[in-house]
Amino acid sequence: MTTGAVASGGPAVSDGTAASGDAAAAGDPAASGLIRPVAELLRDIVGEDAEWLEVVGPDTRVDGDLLVESHELAAWSLALRGRYGDGVDLVAYVAGLDIDQIIGLTVADVAAYVAARRGAPVPPGDGG
Repeated sequence: MTTGAVASGGPAVSDGTAASGDAAAAGDPAASGLIRPVAELLRDIVGEDAEWLEVVGPDTRVDGDLLVESHELAAWSLALRGRYGDGVDLVAYVAGLDIDQIIGLTVADVAAYVAARRGAPVPPGDGG
């Protein structure tokens, strides 16, 4: 399969094993407003075109639908940190999830995480 490509059949709805995508962003206008920008950062990292971005929605799963690999996740984390501040560490966040939460992690979940952490101080022991 192509790295970063949407799995055949298009994006699927989250099975609810992580914070359900729409629910994660729906209650927070700041998170809802970040869905497209965080998806655009990922698109730049995986080298996809505008058509790819059009099928990425709030419930698109980062692992299950987009097939994001670990090195792409690390690059996305750095890009998010660069844009939204040192308090945003997607790699550390994902490391704290269990396997079912990782599989169910959606673009909306990432947006909600960024909304909650942007501008936040660096957690102790993170080293910046």
